[in-house]
Amino acid sequence: MNFIALVENIKKAFSFAERGLGKSSHLPILGSFLVSAKKNQVTVQATNLEIGITASFPAKIESEGALVLPAKPLLSFLNQVNDAKVTCAVQGKMLSIQTDSYHVQLQSQGADDFPIIPAVAETHTFEIESAFFGHALEQVVCAASTSDLRPELSSVWFSFDPSQGLVLAATDTFRLAEKTVPLQEIRTKTKNEVSCLIPLRTAQEIVRIAKEKLEPIQIAVDENQIGFQWKETRMVSRLLEGEFPAYKAVIPKIFSTEISVPAQRFLEAVKVSGVFSSRLNDVKLHVLPKTKEIAISAADASVGETQASVPAENMNGEEISAVFNYRYLIDGMLSLAAKETVDIGFGGQDKPILARAHGDASYLYILMPLRV
Repeated sequence: MNFIALVENIKKAFSFAERGLGKSSHLPILGSFLVSAKKNQVTVQATNLEIGITASFPAKIESEGALVLPAKPLLSFLNQVNDAKVTCAVQGKMLSIQTDSYHVQLQSQGADDFPIIPAVAETHTFEIESAFFGHALEQVVCAASTSDLRPELSSVWFSFDPSQGLVLAATDTFRLAEKTVPLQEIRTKTKNEVSCLIPLRTAQEIVRIAKEKLEPIQIAVDENQIGFQWKETRMVSRLLEGEFPAYKAVIPKIFSTEISVPAQRFLEAVKVSGVFSSRLNDVKLHVLPKTKEIAISAADASVGETQASVPAENMNGEEISAVFNYRYLIDGMLSLAAKETVDIGFGGQDKPILARAHGDASYLYILMPLRV
């Protein structure tokens, strides 16, 4: 296998594929890349057996072939190289890497033992603008559980209805995030309802990749897997088994108090209050209809205390106060921060709040209060 390519293209491909690397004392090959050269393209693959990522870059191929390269020394070397192009050539069991400034020989393995990354049957396919989908997914992953005790909660629910669009949702039982992608943003021939559970790590990696891509993302779903395809990058992931909670019934519909607040000022006040919160990460929200403001306060005997006020608009209802985890509040506000105004509905002191961007019904964030 011999080829010549631009260092910039090589770095980009390996940085994408790196996210699929695994760690296993039983299968050390999961910490390596499968590199294949064919026609005018070099393909790089990595897998941890749950997800597999394939990235490619154009190259002048002088001889085709495939081999396995250890990821750690290769990535460390590439991070230091600033030359324009690189020449790679197999010499026995070594890969010779030549640039204007460096000559490196890297131990390689045969390609036969590398795990096969399976293809996804195109049972159901969808095409969405990559950046749009990445942002939609990012808005919900913050609410997923990071614990593996209940796999259905450590996931993002992907649900397509041909009459309504695509719904992405996540919950850890303390909070819930839901994003609806309307039909006009989706290109699909699927006529049936489709739903599946995407593992949290898969969703997080898709957010990182999708936001960097300018072209549409093509999504394929079959019974056991989901695939994400761009021009030069592909990711395949297994799907989780289980039932996502029937959460629609817990979405508040009636509120005792409703307010609208400037998003950035409210977010800033919550962040400041978080500095003075206790080990419970608790901050208190106190809605004051008479002065048309919301007070945010926190206190810790070992640190001190703080209180801030944010003016509120469109205030309806009664005076109310409740205590929330400030980190969870920040996650929700960051998902809405691009909007100027956030609408917040309070159901009661011990009931969840619902936050939406003003004038945008496509996204909601629900948070349960703390009992202190």
